[in-house]
Amino acid sequence: MPVPGQAQPDLPGILVFTMEDVRANEPGIPPNLPPSTVITAGSSVVLTSIFGVTGLLTGLLTGQVFNVFHHVENLETGTRTDLPGGQFTVPAPAQAGVIPYTSPTYTTGGTGSGADFEIPANFAGGTFSILTHAHAQNANVRPIVAAFHDRLVIEVI
Repeated sequence: MPVPGQAQPDLPGILVFTMEDVRANEPGIPPNLPPSTVITAGSSVVLTSIFGVTGLLTGLLTGQVFNVFHHVENLETGTRTDLPGGQFTVPAPAQAGVIPYTSPTYTTGGTGSGADFEIPANFAGGTFSILTHAHAQNANVRPIVAAFHDRLVIEVI
């Protein structure tokens, strides 16, 4: 089960930046089905999260662009890779409380497939730990507003 994300600042009523847990979804699966942490090799997967900005100073972040990064560790081999992420822009305060984010589509596959989430040689499945983080493109905002979520674990079988 995913753990909550951590974000700053956390000044209730003034300025709060949040990151909800990161979930794995297989595109094409009907949206009323829950996210899965067990993915069939050969399927594609996206990572979804919800960011939010609330408080009196929310308007200060309107238009700020945040880059999202995914760092992956294969737990069988210890191999670490970075997946290309994406970005989101903070909307006007009325919509900033819920900012949905969906990663690019990533591939899964068996040994030798070259997939983003590849089952390692001599294993029946691949288990992957994912650390996701976001920070502002603006160098003045970056040290103040940031978030991360650690330990989404998925298995590719």
